[in-house]
Amino acid sequence: MPRRRTTRKFFSLACYLLLLIIACIVYKNCLLNLKLHSIPPSNNGVRPTNKFNTTKAGELPGDMGHPVIMDLNDTSVQELVQEGLKTFGYNEYASDLISVRRRLPDVRAPWCRAQDNSESSLPLTSIVMVFYNEAWSVLIRSVHSILDRTPAHLIREILLVDDFSTAPYLKTRLDEYFEEYPKVRILRAPRRLGLIAAKVLGAKASSAKFITFLDAHVECTKGWLEPLLREVAANETTIAIPTIDQINPMSMELQTDFAPRVVGAFRWDLNFGWWGRAAMKKRYPNPYVPFDTPAMAGGLFTIERTFFERLGWYDEGFDIYGIENIELSMKSWMCGGRMVIVPCSRVAHVRKRSHPYLDRVNVDVVKRNSMRLAEVWMDEYRQVIFDVYGVPRYFEELFGSVDERKAIRRRAQCGTFRNYIVQSFPEMMNPLVPGAFRGEVRNAALSPNLCLTRFWANSTLSMAPCDGLKQQQSWTHNFYNELNNYSTCIEPRRLTAADHYRAEVARCHRVEKAGSQRWRYLLSSDQIRNERAGQCLAVDSSRSITIEPCNLKSSNQKWLVQFVELDDSIFRYY
Repeated sequence: MPRRRTTRKFFSLACYLLLLIIACIVYKNCLLNLKLHSIPPSNNGVRPTNKFNTTKAGELPGDMGHPVIMDLNDTSVQELVQEGLKTFGYNEYASDLISVRRRLPDVRAPWCRAQDNSESSLPLTSIVMVFYNEAWSVLIRSVHSILDRTPAHLIREILLVDDFSTAPYLKTRLDEYFEEYPKVRILRAPRRLGLIAAKVLGAKASSAKFITFLDAHVECTKGWLEPLLREVAANETTIAIPTIDQINPMSMELQTDFAPRVVGAFRWDLNFGWWGRAAMKKRYPNPYVPFDTPAMAGGLFTIERTFFERLGWYDEGFDIYGIENIELSMKSWMCGGRMVIVPCSRVAHVRKRSHPYLDRVNVDVVKRNSMRLAEVWMDEYRQVIFDVYGVPRYFEELFGSVDERKAIRRRAQCGTFRNYIVQSFPEMMNPLVPGAFRGEVRNAALSPNLCLTRFWANSTLSMAPCDGLKQQQSWTHNFYNELNNYSTCIEPRRLTAADHYRAEVARCHRVEKAGSQRWRYLLSSDQIRNERAGQCLAVDSSRSITIEPCNLKSSNQKWLVQFVELDDSIFRYY
């Protein structure tokens, strides 16, 4: 009997211990699950509720990249959605309903999956991610997508660079969240630097030979990093760019049908855009091998550290955000490098509806950055960019000194902008429209000592005594067919129901098709005709500028200008 009682006691104790172990495991998993799905309260104290439908019965919101379908008839949901769009440029409400470790499909092409994906010979990389007041769930999901879908031995560190965020949840709470992740390091800027300078801060603080930049609103998919590292390891002057899929800013749906068919490019305002690969001259029999791109979107790429340093990192004279991607594109090709998009690397990126990074910024940062880039890297073609902004030349007092940037170019022994176009971007369109001109504008009916003048006080135009130093008398007829003076453009203002107009100036809006600010200089008659009004620029007896029905016999419609002289033989025509 004692032996039986002892056996029963031992068995009971073993069962108790087993149940205790199971309970501990369940409890730990519950805590982990709470952590991985947790979000901080909104500023107004309202947490998202499950007012959504899903694409499949029982499916979690956003699982496998599916959209979150919300009840937008609910007023409280509408308010939360609009608050997120205004604050972040995307729907924070929908994002907060999605797991920060949501599953995504493997979107690689079968050819990519079949390739040799051995990792033993690949180098390590530091991943740099700059954030500024990013939504909690989006930032955390970005980091988890890296940790969950990247071989750990390829990551030296994930460096989160806080560009002086003001959101309280991105301070101590963020530090505590990533305490359990030794490869995640948070670097906090001592003041607001702007995206460009914050990236440089992160790059200089990183420790790996290769640096991978990612935006703070991405989700990496399976096998995303290995193809990038393979490219840069094979050629250390290559910049490798993933195929950038889209995450819908409203529904957070993963959208993958667009990205594989495009290449990065830009126009003469230096505004980046995606062009169809079919429009490019260089052909690739296999659409899945890495292919050359003239330009990059800028947020996502891998680069060798010393090559980046030799290129001068980014221009830290740039303000906040914008044009740094075009600068890096030009100088990589001009300074002995290469830039490729890697189809087998797929990273999804939230397509923001607006850029909160530029909120409360009172200066035209894109204009300033464009001027600096043009002056340093575009040689004689820099004047095309000046003309786009209606600026006669580079003003150091407005845009800052670029002496050190020019010295970096000399030390790197970079080639010419002309060669960049001929060899890397032969598809670039001709910047010279018929009758492109710059400088002072005179009228054939009046004294040559009178010039077209803009008056700041009332946005009017008239002929006034010429003074070569006056900003108000410097005009460009540029790539966008504008009559542009320091980013203000001439346009017609209808005065009566009949087609009677006056000329005035307004901020350039660059609405190209049938836009009110599009003008044609008629070489055969020296007239300047507005495309929307169909009438011509003229001067009346009081020297005020008017817009009248075109009349070949009217000398007050004939304008004397200095045409642009530029070798445009390297550019394609429409």
